[in-house]
Amino acid sequence: MGGNAGNLYAVLEGEGEGSILFSAHLDRVANGLGIKPVFKDGLIVSQGTILAADDLSGVSAIIDGLRRVKESGEKHSRVEVVFTVCEEKGVSGSLHLDYSKIRSKTAYVLDSPGRIGRVINSAPSKAHIRIGIRGRAAHAGNAPEQGINAVAAGARVLASVKDGRIDEESTSNFSTFEASGPTNVVQASAGIVGEARSRNHQKLEKYLDELREVCGRTAEETGAEIELDVTHNYRGFLTPESSETVRLIGTVFDTMGIEMKVEPGGGGMDANRLAENGIECVGVATGYGKNHTPDEFLVAEDLIRSGEMVQKLIMAYSSRGRP
Repeated sequence: MGGNAGNLYAVLEGEGEGSILFSAHLDRVANGLGIKPVFKDGLIVSQGTILAADDLSGVSAIIDGLRRVKESGEKHSRVEVVFTVCEEKGVSGSLHLDYSKIRSKTAYVLDSPGRIGRVINSAPSKAHIRIGIRGRAAHAGNAPEQGINAVAAGARVLASVKDGRIDEESTSNFSTFEASGPTNVVQASAGIVGEARSRNHQKLEKYLDELREVCGRTAEETGAEIELDVTHNYRGFLTPESSETVRLIGTVFDTMGIEMKVEPGGGGMDANRLAENGIECVGVATGYGKNHTPDEFLVAEDLIRSGEMVQKLIMAYSSRGRP
């Protein structure tokens, strides 16, 4: 992927049965160098840069939870930890994990905005869309009828497909329309770039099928050649609220006096990749907000309690089935 570091996989061996996995990502978005964190009114904030609480708060909480477990001296089950790279770049790092090493079938991904207690039990499938349009050049003043305007064909495609909020589970967004040339030449080429997401994978496939039909119909009507290229970035997941993974963290929050809120997510995360590889998982908030901006903040108390949460999750998982 062009980086100079890889995913980190670590194990804290235990004496109990089973294995539990915790995950967070090491990378951050741009404007993340020279961070100077400041404590202010119960918040950790930055000065002119992002804070990178997304997702170093998750990394910190996991390490703190492991420290607490080790210092307690209590017996516990095997604990696996995965810190990924390139999560912010299409959830790419976890795509290249060696899943043959991972024994756990239960995982908690500490990588979600919001106050502690927020649990993300679903996230969408995502597809990257690129549409290439090839028309035919002609003199725009002398013989426009001999040309095929790629810009006009592309505009017709965009005008014929749904964009934005498709339904309660699905969205699409076309962010780029590329074409350049002099005004006295009928434009012969254009490109469109976008994405589509849905927490229901079948709905995503249906939307892409409809887009293919629109591209085919527009090509017939305009005479342009239209090529649709779709790349599936990752597949969505759903962990039911009735699952053992959600029930376990709910029990932990009860003991901590924290109200749990189970919600769907709108973006992809490493949990998508873990779930695709047979690991039941959820995303967990650690107290950060306004991530990816210079206004990013982290609730200090939530960060501390997130470490406590990790410890209690390990011990609750380890004590399953005991009297």
